[in-house]
Amino acid sequence: MIREADDQNLLRKAAFCPPFACKIQGLAEAYGMNLPFARFWVQESGEEPCCALSLLDGAMVMDAGENADFRELAGFIRAAGCRTLLCAERIAHRMPAKADRTGAILHFSGTAPFPDLKGAEPDPSLREMSGLLCECGELEQAQAESFYLDLSHRVRHGAALTAGIREKERLAACAAALSVTEKTAVLSAVAVHPDFRRRGLGTRVVGSLISRLPGRDVFVFCAGPQAERFYASLSFSPWGRWAELDFEKEKRYG
Repeated sequence: MIREADDQNLLRKAAFCPPFACKIQGLAEAYGMNLPFARFWVQESGEEPCCALSLLDGAMVMDAGENADFRELAGFIRAAGCRTLLCAERIAHRMPAKADRTGAILHFSGTAPFPDLKGAEPDPSLREMSGLLCECGELEQAQAESFYLDLSHRVRHGAALTAGIREKERLAACAAALSVTEKTAVLSAVAVHPDFRRRGLGTRVVGSLISRLPGRDVFVFCAGPQAERFYASLSFSPWGRWAELDFEKEKRYG
């Protein structure tokens, strides 16, 4: 049975895969449990939670255990107005649709020294961050405003961390932890302007962010081999795989 979650403790009980649980719980930390556009559900088997879901602006995240009822979940996703679904790749194989995008999840081992963090600033201009991400092809222009509003909300409510590096009076590199909980963080929005690459700015800005996340398991969702190689050089190691299903691309159900 799937029911709406109105208690963050219920989401914590339904945590099975740390990076996905962090995304769901981080969203709850940022927006609370009572807004109509940020919604949360838990599927239960008997009285035990077996899956947690979140939905914001049509983007759903699923964290499911092995005993989840995937047939029920497939029908629920259709009814909930989900545009995209992010979940573990092993879970995507249980859904009646093929994943449109997949990639590796890496975990920080905690051994990188990050000796040179000079010049990295916390909390750079979020407008400049959005612009830099668009310039680097990490964010589509059509999504820039919604990304900015979401990031701004999370930062204001202490649910996200950002870092940046300036060169020649402009933001040259940035990184963010958009999902942060007491024990876990997920990095994203990492970019270096093409004019300033191969100078170690990416290492410095990521290192600056990680240094502000002590005691947490830090994960990153990689979109391709180049990103994997970069994070491997910073003592990240393979942990699992993610998958994203795009329900706007084609009508998958019915």
